[in-house]
Amino acid sequence: MSKYQDPAAKVASADEALKLLKEGNARFVANNLVPTDYKTALGKTATQQSPFASILTCADSRCSPEIYFDQGIGNIFVVRNAGNFADREAIGSFQFAAYVLGSKVIVVVGHTGCGAVKNAHAGTDVSSLSELQGVLNDLAPIVKGASDWEKDGVPMNVKAQVEALKNNPGVKAAGVPVYGAEYDVATGVVKWI
Repeated sequence: MSKYQDPAAKVASADEALKLLKEGNARFVANNLVPTDYKTALGKTATQQSPFASILTCADSRCSPEIYFDQGIGNIFVVRNAGNFADREAIGSFQFAAYVLGSKVIVVVGHTGCGAVKNAHAGTDVSSLSELQGVLNDLAPIVKGASDWEKDGVPMNVKAQVEALKNNPGVKAAGVPVYGAEYDVATGVVKWI
């Protein structure tokens, strides 16, 4: 198992964490993934975890950061919801990852083809599904000014979530930097915003 997949490997800084994520995405795009010994990883993480990065991403089934960053069990702490929205639960999860687990960086990853952003931008009414309508209502003010929901709206949403996390007193106090990125569901490329 390489150091990139070893959940016991220690990552010292945010720069090193970002480097590992970027290298992992390059391997994914090249279809040159590092072999992973999941059985060994289970043993190493059964009683503890120390993920080097925390990721906020969409719940979209095509967007699994463990895969597109080529990371194994225990390497990244992932929070997923429709529209990669930094709600109370997500922010609390990142505070836990930073303070308790020692995560070195937070990355908000939006993606092409995001249905939540598209429908929020369009003003879709799904009021019969109150929780889903709530998601769209949270995203709508962020993306309503976008001339193109995907080209402009997805990055606008990522930037807004990055700012929400950067300005959260608990995240700020942890001293963990927050970055934004966009995953292309057609190419697998993660573009840093």
